[in-house]
Amino acid sequence: MRHISRFTWILVAFLFATTNGQGQDKLFTQAFAHPLDINPAFAGAIDGRYRVTIAYRDQWKQFIESPYTTFGAYGDVKIVPNEQNGDFFGGGFSLIADRTAIYNVNQNILSLFGAYHKALNEHKRKYLSAGFSLGVAQRNMNYENIYFNDQFDGLDQYSLSTSEILPANNFAVMDIGVGVTYRTSLNKYSNLAFGVAVDHLTGPSISFYAHTIEPDPLIPDINMYQKYTTFFSMELASDQYVSFLPRFLWQKEGPYQMFAAAAVVKFDITNYDTKALHLGAGIRLNQSHDSAIKPTALYGMVAYEMEGLLIGLSHDVTLSNLSNLASGRGAFELSISYTGFYDNIDAMCPTF
Repeated sequence: MRHISRFTWILVAFLFATTNGQGQDKLFTQAFAHPLDINPAFAGAIDGRYRVTIAYRDQWKQFIESPYTTFGAYGDVKIVPNEQNGDFFGGGFSLIADRTAIYNVNQNILSLFGAYHKALNEHKRKYLSAGFSLGVAQRNMNYENIYFNDQFDGLDQYSLSTSEILPANNFAVMDIGVGVTYRTSLNKYSNLAFGVAVDHLTGPSISFYAHTIEPDPLIPDINMYQKYTTFFSMELASDQYVSFLPRFLWQKEGPYQMFAAAAVVKFDITNYDTKALHLGAGIRLNQSHDSAIKPTALYGMVAYEMEGLLIGLSHDVTLSNLSNLASGRGAFELSISYTGFYDNIDAMCPTF
């Protein structure tokens, strides 16, 4: 049986930590700005005919030389076969690129979405929607900066060759998710939406060692936990110019949990027409496998909306142990969304 050195076990632990520690998925503070991330049933729920969104997040820039970064690109369309009954379809895609500085462990995820939206009344102000996602996740890492004890030249460099047998540094897995949402109008300017989703239905393997030609029996496989997501959002208008938007998001993935709550105030500059300013703040709480749920970040958000174009900024203030290293710092995030053929007819879908 092949000997596995202490350094190899350290590498195994690192590979597991990058995929299984603190949850296994991307994180966006402005998740409601690109709702496909929350629930596939949002595909096509648009105040227009199509929507494209880009999102960028860098994390812990103040703590490490190269920050953890995530880039997302999203697009979805509304397909209306019959204007009379109010039912319609939605289709979309997302491309996520996750980058980590340590050993260049990267992940790229391409997903396709489909949804059906059923109108529950003749006024088209209540919808029950169901959707699915089908994706391919590709993971890779760079071995060039990993050294083992048998590479030490006895002086001051790790320049010798190693006898360690490392797994393939690139693989891809399939991923499937489903979700349902309910959206309804409360009055002319107010609405609410809620829903549930389940991702990683098949629990794909995300271990580099499990995807090598000769997997090592001493190294256990590791699979993604199914992720359960519940959201609730409202838009409550006090008049034609100001509305209050509470946002709640809960996710559970194996022993890990995340709960986020935010409050956004929307100032409609042109009387519910085409321009609006969004200001908000929120808190995020996390639970890991060895600790109770506790606050990990406070965040502030601001966005400007104009005729289908929405630009959002947010900043996280870290409350975890990392806050001792750089007080008041955390993550920066930018989102830009554009809705084509904007018609200003409320789809009752959160946009920020």
